[in-house]
Amino acid sequence: MIIDKCKWLKDSYNSINFKNLPHGIIINGPSGIGKNILAKQIAADILLNNSNDKNIADHKSLIEASNHPDLYILDKDKVLINDISRRSGNWDDEKGNRDVITFLSLTPSISKNKVVLIHNADSMNEAAQNALLKTLEEPASFSYIILTSNRPKVFKETIYSRCQIINIKNISVEETDDWLRETGISDYTALDFPSFATPFNILEDIRNNDQNKFKDFIEVINDFLNNKVDQSQSIKLVNDLDLKLVEKINYLVEFLKILLKSKITANELSGSYKLFNNAEFNKLKISNVINDLNQLRFDFYKVSSINESHVLNYLFSELKQSIRL
Repeated sequence: MIIDKCKWLKDSYNSINFKNLPHGIIINGPSGIGKNILAKQIAADILLNNSNDKNIADHKSLIEASNHPDLYILDKDKVLINDISRRSGNWDDEKGNRDVITFLSLTPSISKNKVVLIHNADSMNEAAQNALLKTLEEPASFSYIILTSNRPKVFKETIYSRCQIINIKNISVEETDDWLRETGISDYTALDFPSFATPFNILEDIRNNDQNKFKDFIEVINDFLNNKVDQSQSIKLVNDLDLKLVEKINYLVEFLKILLKSKITANELSGSYKLFNNAEFNKLKISNVINDLNQLRFDFYKVSSINESHVLNYLFSELKQSIRL
């Protein structure tokens, strides 16, 4: 997928002043919005800067294959201090003894610049951020660092102050539908997915035949609140959907916000939600559950493990007490 096929990414790309580019760039945006595509395009432009015409094709081929000697890509679920500055003897199965700071300390091999691209940079702990900050404070003239992050306000202020920030918001339903049609998807629209679903996440779900996960989740909630299945059965059915805990939290927040909005605006619900038009529930309790879910989502990124069974039992109990059909 090239950037020209994603208007929202092209707009962000066109706003960048490559003649006055800082040595640190942070690309913020939700998962599935295309941050990695934009980041790699920026990296490519930095590496191709002032390249001889006869070498451009070779450079582009190496960048596309992620094999360019002056491009270092760090793509891990969790970025640790050894990934930034590896201590002696800390061998990594993927990177060996290589790390970000060592890579940037060496002069470029075949380009005039070097680029480090760190995906999931929001997973860095304080020690990793402090190590990276030292490089951002005194960068070599040829070195550039691009960070992608799914969450805002996760880095130290001193890191933000030394980087250009590119924020990519999710696009509208209409824009998503247009993009899906251009991609060859006509059987589904953005309305078949949660409001927070992003273009590439929708496309991935469709290609993996997971496009009905959210609808199936809502159906379980409907059956539970309608006393068709008990709490233990409902939790088992939710677990059978093969969703990560954070996805379950996001789905439940979406469900509750839709119910709450319908009551506040006096708008009738349709489709899977039609059953809840005559439901009775305590708005304050629903708001409190949403707050609990948002706090849980925040904790999810801060702690190493969460007792999922305990969390689901608590949430389903709160649903039963808060909503009456």
